[in-house]
Amino acid sequence: MKKSIQKTLIRIVLVSLYALLVMRLVRFTMPDDIEFQSHVPMAIFGMFYFFFFNLNTEGNLFFDRYLNKKLPWFDAPRKRIFIQCTFIVVWTLITIGLPFTAWYYINGESLAYPPASVIIFIGSIVFLFGFIGISMTINFFKQWKISLLDAEHYKQEKLKADYQVLQNQVNPHFLFNSLNVLISEIKHNPNTAVAFTRKLSKVYRYVLQSKNYDLITLDKELKFIDSFIYLHKVRIGDALAYSVNISEEALQMQLPPLTLQILMENAIKHNVANEENVLKISIASDGDDKLIVSNNLQVIDNVDSTYTGLSNLKKRFELLKKDGFSYGEQDGKFVVTVPLIDVA
Repeated sequence: MKKSIQKTLIRIVLVSLYALLVMRLVRFTMPDDIEFQSHVPMAIFGMFYFFFFNLNTEGNLFFDRYLNKKLPWFDAPRKRIFIQCTFIVVWTLITIGLPFTAWYYINGESLAYPPASVIIFIGSIVFLFGFIGISMTINFFKQWKISLLDAEHYKQEKLKADYQVLQNQVNPHFLFNSLNVLISEIKHNPNTAVAFTRKLSKVYRYVLQSKNYDLITLDKELKFIDSFIYLHKVRIGDALAYSVNISEEALQMQLPPLTLQILMENAIKHNVANEENVLKISIASDGDDKLIVSNNLQVIDNVDSTYTGLSNLKKRFELLKKDGFSYGEQDGKFVVTVPLIDVA
């Protein structure tokens, strides 16, 4: 914070010195035989003169920082350039053009400036654009560097998350339960055994293929979750209740693959699920850009949660520059809010 204030003060001093130099050059080019009497004291004029020069610079740089958050360079570069250039021109007309137009009328529609002075002043505005452009170029390369680092960091986090999910799926406990269920169904219900095997195959295929995608549609993720939930329902039956209420618009939005699997696995792992205590898991869209995933709390006492999977998910959304991922207890439920991503 102190560094930011220090940089701003240094910038204001530099721009003020530049404005003073421009004023001196304009006065230097004024012929000696021109006498100009202003209706506004020069001290007040000078104060406003420095103010509007700095207002122009700080306003443009503030808007540049604002766009870094709302419209990063590498999301839509053409749109960013158009919006930023338009703002620079409009903001310059407001902060410099309008005040000097007002100055013209205050002084009886007569500034008595020779062409050389006007050219110097206009040239100073062009050089001011250059100063702003240099600052924005430096900012562009900083953002470019950060984007490269974020992309690499995201790849690493995705690999960790994919590996963790893959470990969860092929750990002996999950495999042992799945094989026991399959053996039991082969003996007592061959048709269910066939369906169980197909669902198990779909689950593993999706997990293995997910490493090829950074994002996937909610529609595809939910189809995978149907297979995943089916495996658990065959094992624990009506002890698990699962409901989905998603709008058609939300189905076409995207999210990192295996997001919902981690949330389902987390709910099943840490809560009691039997005939007396049915575990109820719900997935619903909140508007068109959020998912609310919740389950009733029936916490297993001897299972400690480090929230590692949820923390990893939160990091993945942060690296995707998408805010809104949150989790916690609410009214006897564990609720996770998942932001959906529109890449259209």
